[in-house]
Amino acid sequence: MPPTPFITVVIPFFQREPGILARTLRSVATVGYPLDRLQVLVVDDESPWPACDEFATSPPPPGMVVRVIRQANGGPGAARNTGLAHLPAGTELVAFIDSDDEWMPGHLDRAVNGLSAGFNAYFANLHHPGEAQDEFAKSGRIDPSRHPAIGSAPGLHAYQGDIVHQITTANVIYMTTLVIVAAELGSVRFQESFRRGGEDYLYWLDLDAAGARFAFSSLPGARRGIGVNLWDSNGWGSDGLARRIHDEARYRQLALQRYARSDQTRTALRQEIRRLRSLMVHDALHRLRRGKALEWSVIWRMLRDTGPSSGQASGLPAIRPQT
Repeated sequence: MPPTPFITVVIPFFQREPGILARTLRSVATVGYPLDRLQVLVVDDESPWPACDEFATSPPPPGMVVRVIRQANGGPGAARNTGLAHLPAGTELVAFIDSDDEWMPGHLDRAVNGLSAGFNAYFANLHHPGEAQDEFAKSGRIDPSRHPAIGSAPGLHAYQGDIVHQITTANVIYMTTLVIVAAELGSVRFQESFRRGGEDYLYWLDLDAAGARFAFSSLPGARRGIGVNLWDSNGWGSDGLARRIHDEARYRQLALQRYARSDQTRTALRQEIRRLRSLMVHDALHRLRRGKALEWSVIWRMLRDTGPSSGQASGLPAIRPQT
């Protein structure tokens, strides 16, 4: 890999307010990577606030090449697939960032350093909105000291262990820090039917199935934003929550059937499927108490797709992102 590979940045765009994408693009411009070795693909997923309107009021930073592709609404997975299908000639690395997130200085340089050490997929630590503590330290889902140090930059590690178990039980990968080698992994696609949950997990699992060798940085590479977010917009009894629970359960059922390598992973996935079935019941009761209609077709598909429950989950934790 050349010392300064050409990177295409893929941004799925669906926002309702102006100015959010402009902040993201400023962070890309100031991440410290040469702009003449970088191009941005913004895939406008029929956004209520169109990307072209954003650029009319907030043009891209000077020197940044941005291409906008507009498509009928298909969800974030479909938007990212469109970006992957339109990579410009010469793309060596593909970097992803959500349209309301911001990269931190050095993110791309660390990615290039890690990938140059014989890896083809990279992710990094990050910060959530309003939190001073980084994700790795807060969640405790990964101990970087247990993974071999690589490269010349501080904080770089080779992921060592069962990445399938990591993704499905204690995920530490976020799309907004992911960078892949296009020639080796650029043909992998998102499963677009998982519009409300699971499509990113399945993408990472498919990267692994395609031969991904993961490097990561314990240093934060991004800050999460507060734009449109399907995870955070669904509370108990809200419209759309049943569909989200269903997609989450479908993802774990598919992971159980297709990707799990160990009995430990299979057991954890079965427990999570039972928990999600319980959450579906809890949400239905919440809606009934408030006189809201039930989405019976979604409930039926949930029961059909996840099979009979094999026990009651203990406790019903609050609905929140699991990534």
